[in-house]
Amino acid sequence: MPTDPVLSRRGASLLGIAGILLIAATLRLPVGALSPLAEQISVDIPLSAAALGVLGMMPPIGFALSGLLAPLVARRIGLETTLLLAVAIMMVGHVARALAGGYLVLVLGSFIVLLGAGFGNVLLPSAVKRFAPFALGPMTAAYAMLMAAGSAVPPTLAVPLADSVDWRFSLGSWAILVTAALVPWVLLAVRAARTRARDRAADPDAVILEPDPHRFASLARSRTVWGITIPFTISSISAYVTFALLPVILQDVAGVTATQAGSLLAVFAITGLPLALLAPVLTARLRTPTAILALSMGLFLVGYGGLLLAPQPLVLLWVVLIGLGQITFPMCLTLMSLRTRSAPSAASVSGFVQTIGYAVAAIAPLALGALHEVTGSWAPSLVVLLVTVALTLVAMPLLAVRGIVEDELRERAR
Repeated sequence: MPTDPVLSRRGASLLGIAGILLIAATLRLPVGALSPLAEQISVDIPLSAAALGVLGMMPPIGFALSGLLAPLVARRIGLETTLLLAVAIMMVGHVARALAGGYLVLVLGSFIVLLGAGFGNVLLPSAVKRFAPFALGPMTAAYAMLMAAGSAVPPTLAVPLADSVDWRFSLGSWAILVTAALVPWVLLAVRAARTRARDRAADPDAVILEPDPHRFASLARSRTVWGITIPFTISSISAYVTFALLPVILQDVAGVTATQAGSLLAVFAITGLPLALLAPVLTARLRTPTAILALSMGLFLVGYGGLLLAPQPLVLLWVVLIGLGQITFPMCLTLMSLRTRSAPSAASVSGFVQTIGYAVAAIAPLALGALHEVTGSWAPSLVVLLVTVALTLVAMPLLAVRGIVEDELRERAR
């Protein structure tokens, strides 16, 4: 009996949606799984402050490199196969970290797992564009919420798992969750391979490649791409500076204890959950996201300004406002799909934006920490963050017009 092509497309869409959600739930697991175990790992693998600093740099470095590689790989072997590869890479990285006998293997395993997660970061907007083109806002909201939830789970469970068995079991256990994401992407990759084989049989001379929408340099000529890149970079800087430095800053400027600082950092992370649900839907409904940009800038300015000028007694309020300022992160994920016409274009834009955003974010904690060492105060670093946030003003006119990336580049080429 011949296969119903409509049913086949529907089945692929459902599998794609399931695959998107399962990958999204795993992308932030490796980021927060290791640092809570540093003391226990140090018993077997000595970890100095510098060694921990290198491990802390792995997420933005891995994500930035993925921004360059993922669109190229997806064009060569297909979106579905590349996402299957991303899942497999994450599994290998989780296991490598768990089995590490020395520091270099621990670093290598961390890089591998974060590279796989970075591939997922870059390609999920493209996958949403392909498998849920009529529900970009809700689908982005769903996967962004799962990413936010995934970042909160490892810090909560890592130590109890290590206490019940050991730190290796705690690190390796996340590979079990990642395995669940294999099933839909195996099926989708097989389906895509069969489709390519059928197309080749129909036209043996055809070269089956995803269309190459834009090169990296070409995307730099799009005002919309820069309009997305600027707030994404600001959000990334804020996130990585917060996770790396906020506890120390709060203990210094607000006089809180280490335990209280850790609790305030958890508050910052939790604020991402409602934002992940709200921002994509709101972005999809608004004609332009300038109102969201203005809101984010205001929240960041008041939050960082409060820490600079009046850290006590409203430190909890300032942290909440900084967390709410992160609303631009899920907004940017949505715009990568909304402001492009095809899945390959969404992947290219996502790669450009995330390469720049995470590359800058990798440097920011080190630079601000060094500034504190030179000046002996966190005030200059907070001022730098305020200036950085104010650059949102540059992005507003770039996104004030509902531009489509392909259309802009076509106009530039004339």
